[in-house]
Amino acid sequence: MKFRPIIPSILGLLLFTGWAATIYTQANSERVEGEASIKKVFHTILDRYVAEIDPEKLSGAAIEGMLRELDPYSQHIDDNNSYRLDAITTGEYGGVGIHLGRMNDTLIVISPMDGTPAYMQGILAGDRIVKIDSVWTKKLGMSEAARLMRGEKGTLVKMLIKREGETGLLSFEFERELIKVPDVSYSGLLKNRTGYVKLSNFSKFSSEDLEKAVRKLNRVELSGLIIDVRGNPGGLLSAALRSADLFIDEGGLLLETRGRIKQSNKKYHARRRPIISRNIPIAILVDGGSASASEILSGILQDYDRAIVLGKPTFGKGLVQTVSRLSPETRLKLTTAKYYLPSGRLIQKREIAKDVVYEDLLTIQEKPYFSDNQREFESGGGVTPDMEVDNFDLSNMEKMLWRKRLFFKYALSYTEKHPGLTLPVEFNESQVDSFYEWMSRNELTPKTDLSHWIDDVEKIVDSTSTIYSDLQTIQVELMTLENLRQIEEIDKNRVQILSGIETEMANVIGGNGARVAASLTHDPVVNKAIDVLASTTRVQEILAGSSD
Repeated sequence: MKFRPIIPSILGLLLFTGWAATIYTQANSERVEGEASIKKVFHTILDRYVAEIDPEKLSGAAIEGMLRELDPYSQHIDDNNSYRLDAITTGEYGGVGIHLGRMNDTLIVISPMDGTPAYMQGILAGDRIVKIDSVWTKKLGMSEAARLMRGEKGTLVKMLIKREGETGLLSFEFERELIKVPDVSYSGLLKNRTGYVKLSNFSKFSSEDLEKAVRKLNRVELSGLIIDVRGNPGGLLSAALRSADLFIDEGGLLLETRGRIKQSNKKYHARRRPIISRNIPIAILVDGGSASASEILSGILQDYDRAIVLGKPTFGKGLVQTVSRLSPETRLKLTTAKYYLPSGRLIQKREIAKDVVYEDLLTIQEKPYFSDNQREFESGGGVTPDMEVDNFDLSNMEKMLWRKRLFFKYALSYTEKHPGLTLPVEFNESQVDSFYEWMSRNELTPKTDLSHWIDDVEKIVDSTSTIYSDLQTIQVELMTLENLRQIEEIDKNRVQILSGIETEMANVIGGNGARVAASLTHDPVVNKAIDVLASTTRVQEILAGSSD
């Protein structure tokens, strides 16, 4: 009698086991049927299609089609075209310097790389790439797009860009260069003994380079540290974790990854003591081009109230990819997990694709998450800055100046005539007038929106018409008005234009590092970070959480 109570439990276990086995058998059967269908279609096409099909190309197209249904980050990688992996492992590749992403059906620029052809011609984060040479990009896979942009140094590639706020498409032509990918593209000491490190990538050496830069800066006993990951599209998960490990107390949870299989479920903890004192405040600068590993670093330090995050909301990529070898020439980069910050929040935003097979990929728990100081965060949508700070919005005039590389061309001309010019380059606003005179003298001044009226006057009326002379008079008056509009646009943006002149002058004299240093002088986000870090009271207020 005393054994009877366990009988229902045994029966329940047997029933559950039978149900589970039925579900497993059904799922396995569906998988086998699906694989058989794919194989049958593949062989039928090869055997019966009206034209002979290359089996390798057909299988490649099938793989790309399947991956397109998943998410933007799962890719079939041909080793001959693995430009992003090359950048992470070898540090260089031939191209134009654009970090690519995909939003729904659109190929987008996550960020241009500092000092590259894309950066120098004014490509911006968020630009949509419509066409590469003769190839439209709507149905183009990431790896194929990268292959089209990559090539031998000195060769040309054309692109059509759709930019927010622009009515038409923008046309660019780039000369490919050898793109070298330094992880720490610049580090230096700013005013108030504030250290600054520009972290541009997360490769296998980034944490070592970051540590060296911070330790070198701290020889002067820093009053504050700025880590700039604006425009940093990420890279290796391990590099982000090792970078965060430099600033978090030993044993602290850094990150958790969760996937469908056991191997994807992991927790990562800090393994060492921080390299700088907790008394040195940190600011991390982010923007819409900060993605993946950049969001891991900034999110971890934000969760532990170890850093103030300034700038604009980040990109929102919280998915982990692993790379598997499929053949001697190809690899599969597949999303296998989501990552969660120490507070438990997920950074992945929902708008990653129009049609996703597994909705669970986008599931976000609607509940608040808290930092050590009980500051409240929401899950999904990237890392939200503690202080939103706007950078200068580029006016149409400035965009044209950068696109046409006029700052750089002026710097070349100026330094040729002033061979003794040394760093740092500091001008007053009268240099803006000299810049305008140089453009006018060389007929390089960008035209305003009045220009099409001037150019089209002679197309409207035949030169033999009785009103032609009147139109010519109007044309002269419009040209005068055009000149006034040009001067007005220059005057409205004098500070930004002066910054462009100094930045490219430093670039010509001292290279990319000097260019970055010069650009920081007029950077509103950097200057705001310096001011905040200089006030212990302000730092404590921001990090105080609910006790504020």
